Amino acid sequence: MHLLEVNDPANWEIFQLRQPWAQFTQSWAWGEFRKALGYPVRRLALVGEEGEWLCTVQGEYRKKFLGLGYWFAPRGPVISHKVDKGNYRAVISHLVSLMAEKSKLPRCLFWRFEPAVRLESQVRYLPPRFTRSLSVNPSSTNLLNLNPSEEELLARMHEKTRYNIRVAAKHGVKTRLTSHPADIDKFLQLMQETEKRAGFVQHSSNYLYKTLQTLAAAKMARLRVAELNGAMLAADLEIVYGQTVTYLYGASSHLMRQAMAPYALHWDAIKAAKQEGNKFYDFWGVNPVNVSSPLYKKSWEGISRFKNGWGGQQVDMIGTWDLPLNMSLYTLIFMRRLLSGKA
Repeated sequence: MHLLEVNDPANWEIFQLRQPWAQFTQSWAWGEFRKALGYPVRRLALVGEEGEWLCTVQGEYRKKFLGLGYWFAPRGPVISHKVDKGNYRAVISHLVSLMAEKSKLPRCLFWRFEPAVRLESQVRYLPPRFTRSLSVNPSSTNLLNLNPSEEELLARMHEKTRYNIRVAAKHGVKTRLTSHPADIDKFLQLMQETEKRAGFVQHSSNYLYKTLQTLAAAKMARLRVAELNGAMLAADLEIVYGQTVTYLYGASSHLMRQAMAPYALHWDAIKAAKQEGNKFYDFWGVNPVNVSSPLYKKSWEGISRFKNGWGGQQVDMIGTWDLPLNMSLYTLIFMRRLLSGKA
């Protein structure tokens, strides 16, 4: 096996899009977006004896202190669907071993991985040297299979979800896709309102704007809004990649909440994703099933109920893991985070 640095977007995208559940954070366009924000990005492929790509990793370099930093692969590495699960650990071991030998990579304290590998009891897919970290991207999601008919999709929903879809229709809530600057401004204002009301920390408006604009140019991002009497009551930013539409960011107004605009918004998004020939609608983040899981968040209970009501499948992944290259400095970083209350 050998490690190949990939500089050709065509070959990179061919591999990513062949995976049944392609991860947009490992797409070429996402890497270019992160580069535009100032992060060095590298793309590597682990190549087998017969020239086949076994695994890829797109990592961004994040600076810490003492002139060092770490490599982070959001929802990566991506292991080929042709690799048997029993060989996942060996493939990742080969990958990290060859990455350690690659002198061109900047010096780093650790590597942070979060492969989209489903959690299975008593199975460890990562080598023993990896240690669990705080989640960066959600480790659990609700994944809706779009193969069933619309009638079957409705039948699989929670009855309250179906009811609220009907309520939104009776109120006359309308949805549309938009790229108009005034609509984008309203969406960003709704995001700020939702953040304050829900009490969670969201990305800045500038970051959200750049995400939408950059990925829309790559035909990966779109803004969908729900309105009533000309007022924007809900909006979401969708990512389209491979055969999956991902609900990445969403916002709603405190006005006319009885109109159930978010339900109209998602139902139309799901129907559109299905009509386009996509296989999945990814709700991008719910609580794990196990309440005792260290990744379970009390603050996510409401949004998890909302997303789970759509009848999709709960998908729990193995989460975010670090591979320390300098354990002393890594431990020092962890202790600083612990003492600052950020651990």
